[in-house]
Amino acid sequence: MAKEYHSKYKTWILDYLGERKDSRLSASEIHTAMAKDGLNANLVTIYRNLDRLVDEKKLNRQKISGEEENFYQFLAPDLHCTSHLHLICSKCGRIIHLNCEFMKEISDHLLADHGFQIDCQDSALVGLCRDCRAKSAV
Repeated sequence: MAKEYHSKYKTWILDYLGERKDSRLSASEIHTAMAKDGLNANLVTIYRNLDRLVDEKKLNRQKISGEEENFYQFLAPDLHCTSHLHLICSKCGRIIHLNCEFMKEISDHLLADHGFQIDCQDSALVGLCRDCRAKSAV
């Protein structure tokens, strides 16, 4: 088994995103937060650590149409992020975990009626969250 690589940057990134389970952040946002905490990592180091965390299935990388950057989401084992879809607000970036009985209904329907099995880890629905919709209605 391959040895897991640890660094203060990797640990910081994992802890930082772990405290923000309902958010997705770009490498540049992580870089800014790191600098505020006194860690002076360059973006190449941050990307390298993000790639390792994605490979270790501790983070999910998301690229949504119309966005230039990749965004990273913490894969919390207690939230079972690989077995449900995520709703992503295109305005504020909030992540809503669709971890409810309806998810099973959707999965069962797609498999039974369409022969299609969802890969939830890489699937998300993009739209506007309740708060952003309310703000835009004002």
